[in-house]
Amino acid sequence: MLVIPAVDVMQGKCVRLVKGDPTNMKVYFDNPVEAASRWADEGAQLIHLVDLDAAIGTGQNIETIGKIIEGVPVKTQVGGGIRTLEKAEKLFRLGASKVIFGTTCILNSTLVEEAVKSFGSERVAAAIDTTSRGKVALHGWRTKSEVDYLDLARSVEIMGVGTIIFTSVSVDGTLKGPPIEQIRTVVSIVRTPVVASGGIGSLEDLVKVARTGVEGAIVGTALYEEKFTLKQAMEAVKNVA
Repeated sequence: MLVIPAVDVMQGKCVRLVKGDPTNMKVYFDNPVEAASRWADEGAQLIHLVDLDAAIGTGQNIETIGKIIEGVPVKTQVGGGIRTLEKAEKLFRLGASKVIFGTTCILNSTLVEEAVKSFGSERVAAAIDTTSRGKVALHGWRTKSEVDYLDLARSVEIMGVGTIIFTSVSVDGTLKGPPIEQIRTVVSIVRTPVVASGGIGSLEDLVKVARTGVEGAIVGTALYEEKFTLKQAMEAVKNVA
């Protein structure tokens, strides 16, 4: 299983939010390039970049995202407010390896299908951000829908995306542990590779996630709070079947 460090950008800084709440924000690096460089230096093969301002509709950090992509010698996947093909194309021109559609998967599924045709499925991911009751959150988690997370997983698979990124909103940034049963259920109903995100607070959590059969796990707060190192994380899941 791939361990994928997260670099979330808000107002030009590398931050972490608790449960996606902008009022509960902690800045870890004034320059997000330094954060991404740290994870690249420690052995990351892929870095997860999110433009939080774009996701919630309060601005854009595309210049900063571009500097991060240019500044690290590893692959990057980028999400947050990607709602047009033009925005996706711009991110690819900046050097992104993969773009992540979230809200668009529900509100404009045709666009996601067009992205798959234009860029190839391996370069397009779908984010399924789920509340504790299994409903999908939209617009940077500020809007709660009535769409069931499993229904959306089936739908994005039909759209042809190459990866599903499943995040539990209710535990993201809390270090309280991921929803293992929800993750296992998503993995069981789709053939599309799944990446899990949200709530990982220990190496034990990471091993539990690895055992669900996911392709990767995104880790943010636990790395920034030094609950474990990236090297320890990669070692912990190395031989998990």
